[in-house]
Amino acid sequence: MKASKIISIGAAAGIIFSMTWYLMARTMGFYSVNVYVYRNILAFALIIIGVILSIFLTKRGNGGLLEFKEAMKAGMLYSLILASIVALFNYFYYTFITPDTIDYFLNEAKTVVMADKKILPADYPQYLDAVRANYGSFRLIPPILFWGLIVSLITGALLNKKPPHTFSEN
Repeated sequence: MKASKIISIGAAAGIIFSMTWYLMARTMGFYSVNVYVYRNILAFALIIIGVILSIFLTKRGNGGLLEFKEAMKAGMLYSLILASIVALFNYFYYTFITPDTIDYFLNEAKTVVMADKKILPADYPQYLDAVRANYGSFRLIPPILFWGLIVSLITGALLNKKPPHTFSEN
């Protein structure tokens, strides 16, 4: 299968992810914690479906034959394209759509910590910096690539079919 088809599948999955995330946030509320739970479930489902589809189409494009390294290339290319689009949308989401979301969740986290009194007041800035890091634009790239790798390994091992060997007497 050509890389352009895998890139198209990854781009389509990224657009589906972005539109679904925005629609979920719009309907449930931009400050709902459930949006982030569903966002992660959606990302995981798109990784599984997209990697399997990319590897399957690669095998079909090769006439039913699939080397393990080709399966890995197809699955990781899909995962890289999906992760890139997710990271770009994440940046766009927190910069233009809901720029005050991070501050809202930081205030909520600070309120919870102050009520629990498990952290000293002098340590609040460090804690809030750690919470702010959870909303980084490119924070979703490593998990998407990791799970894409795992699914690629499993799918590549299951769909692996090498061409028959030809023997020569020379």
